[in-house]
Amino acid sequence: MMCEAFCLYRDRDIYHPYEKHHSTALEAGRLAQELGVRNLVLYHTEEDTGKDRKELYSQEVSQVFNGTVHVPSDLKIIKL
Repeated sequence: MMCEAFCLYRDRDIYHPYEKHHSTALEAGRLAQELGVRNLVLYHTEEDTGKDRKELYSQEVSQVFNGTVHVPSDLKIIKL
């Protein structure tokens, strides 16, 4: 499943993802778990977390999702 996770749940009041019709990483993980998804790709994320983004988003998602999480950088090829 590919999902636009604009920011971390804790930062939703800063980035206002709902105004842009996006979700947070945590919400994307919950939805993926409910749907029985095995691989979750989070994209269209904010850029302020920089080099820590992949780790931070993966940690948040792993609280509610048991599958594989991908938080790719631009132009990254993902082999599923």
